[in-house]
Amino acid sequence: MRNNLLPENNLSNESLRKLPPFTELSVEELRKITSITKLTKFSKSQILFSEGDVYKGFYILLKGAVKVFRLSAEGKESIFHLIKPFDSFGDIALFEGGSYVVNAQATSESVLLFIPRKEFLNLLKKYPHLSLKMLESFAKRLRVLTNKVEELTTKDIVGRLASFLLDEIKKNKTEKLAEPFLKLTVPKKNIAAYLGTITETLSRTFKKLQNEKIIRVSGKNIFISDPQRLKRLAS
Repeated sequence: MRNNLLPENNLSNESLRKLPPFTELSVEELRKITSITKLTKFSKSQILFSEGDVYKGFYILLKGAVKVFRLSAEGKESIFHLIKPFDSFGDIALFEGGSYVVNAQATSESVLLFIPRKEFLNLLKKYPHLSLKMLESFAKRLRVLTNKVEELTTKDIVGRLASFLLDEIKKNKTEKLAEPFLKLTVPKKNIAAYLGTITETLSRTFKKLQNEKIIRVSGKNIFISDPQRLKRLAS
């Protein structure tokens, strides 16, 4: 891993408490966390870590976008996660160590919080309830992967895209607006790989939903014109 440390090396306790794994920590516990964390910056397309690299720790994305993926022997890319701000990733090998089991690459200029394995495990021994927070994160990730496998095996590309758009407006907290919306922060080729299709098919599917007035597109913004029909397609 390259040295991408920012001059402002650590987050404040107030900022750290906003991150999902640390929302309920005491001031003392937050102080311990901030003493070991490091702010890092990666440019677009820069690799954070590769499958097989010695495991050093995990990340929380603060700004930007990251994809977590694997490459087949033929070089085909399978995207497991499209990481959004405040998501953690790279923590699967936290307890057993060894090596990273996937690749991670910034898809835009990104700022991340790096939490080193050795120091964090020492904190878990002192504050066992932190382990429960990590288990919650693992469970959430497993649920997402389980849902994705189910969608890939039971839904066509229209249904998969509909589910993806519904998930995105929920993450963006716009689902209750008269016209929910989201902004595409990653290239369509990455979304296509995540949905198990190719860019051309994804573009045709977006066009189909536009022609049927289910969505409307304005630049990178996707507006959901008919949420009820989109939900039916996703079901």
